[in-house]
Amino acid sequence: MAVSMVRRLTSAFRKIEQALNIIFNRKFPPEALYAIDCNGLNLPCNVNNRSRFSLKDIIGDGFLWGVPTVRRTIEKRMSRRFGIPKYNWKPPVPKTNLLMCPNCGSHHEAGLLCGYCYEKVKIETKEMQDVIQQKLGLSAVEEDVIVIYEGENNKTEEFWKNQKVIEMPKKRPEWFHKNLLEPSTVEPSDSKDIKPPQLA
Repeated sequence: MAVSMVRRLTSAFRKIEQALNIIFNRKFPPEALYAIDCNGLNLPCNVNNRSRFSLKDIIGDGFLWGVPTVRRTIEKRMSRRFGIPKYNWKPPVPKTNLLMCPNCGSHHEAGLLCGYCYEKVKIETKEMQDVIQQKLGLSAVEEDVIVIYEGENNKTEEFWKNQKVIEMPKKRPEWFHKNLLEPSTVEPSDSKDIKPPQLA
């Protein structure tokens, strides 16, 4: 009789403890509160414990974002690009707006710069930036910076007044005209004469 009473009290305390764990872990709805044990059997109740999960466990393997998981085949890519001849054929259209660069002879589209000539300009600009950084450093410069090449420093000191002169250790390239670095000396005109349309 006493052993049966102890078992019943132990079972009751265990169920109360499980209910408290469910309530304080904020699991809703608390299934263990309305579960009926007709035969007095102690069924194992899996209670979700907070300490069992952590953010590191969730992020450890990574999330599945909305990105493609399977690579498209070359046939699928080509059919999306050019279409299907039987249904929707999109053949490649040849470009007719190609021009030849008068300086280097390379071809480029009309309205765009020549890629070869622009690459030369980028290389020359990078060399000028390196020389300026080597001479002046990275500090702020209040005066105008003038870049000249070998054999071009034939001006008087008064001409270079209030200007920082940087001399490149090489001759000026043929395609890099000297007037590109000088400000315009043309005075603004108030004339209202119309230019003749026959002039090129």
